[in-house]
Amino acid sequence: MKVTESAIVDGGDKSSSILRAAAQVFAERGYEAATVEAIAEHARIAKGTVYLYFRSKEELFFRVCDDYIVEIERIGNQATKASSMSAASRIQQSIHTLLALSTEARSMFPLILELWSVSASSQRHERVAASFRHAYSKFRRVIAEQIRKGQQTGEFDGVVDPSQVAARIVCALDGTFLQARIDPSLEPVSIGDRS
Repeated sequence: MKVTESAIVDGGDKSSSILRAAAQVFAERGYEAATVEAIAEHARIAKGTVYLYFRSKEELFFRVCDDYIVEIERIGNQATKASSMSAASRIQQSIHTLLALSTEARSMFPLILELWSVSASSQRHERVAASFRHAYSKFRRVIAEQIRKGQQTGEFDGVVDPSQVAARIVCALDGTFLQARIDPSLEPVSIGDRS
């Protein structure tokens, strides 16, 4: 499943359609400029229908954020489950998958920037920041566990701290996502595959 507005939620019910529309509107306009009316229009429903499923624009935003994070976690976990691969190959597969998705979902990158931005907002900071802390922590743990497995088999140097290396990998991925957004000529997948 690609991380696009349609991949942020699953199912085909009305709330899923509202969330897909909300993801697109937040990506295009940002949180402050997005309106429930615009989301309803994008979903091709009446504004009142949105309120049957979600109490507010803020609740919609939080759900979009949570669904996005759950999808990224699912992708990261799935990429590291191939037991026949070496630890390095599983890590490389995770990096490749996430960078490939960042390329495929470039139109949704403004949503990611908006989520990062809102996590720094004093009003919504803690709610969104907590979701991001959880997601980053989980992904770092997944990568660190692969490094530990590689250390146990002698594939990696046993002296390095797996948690520190995992944190650096996640930081490099974020930096690559950001640079690819600013410079469309940058090819994240080829960068990741050569690392």
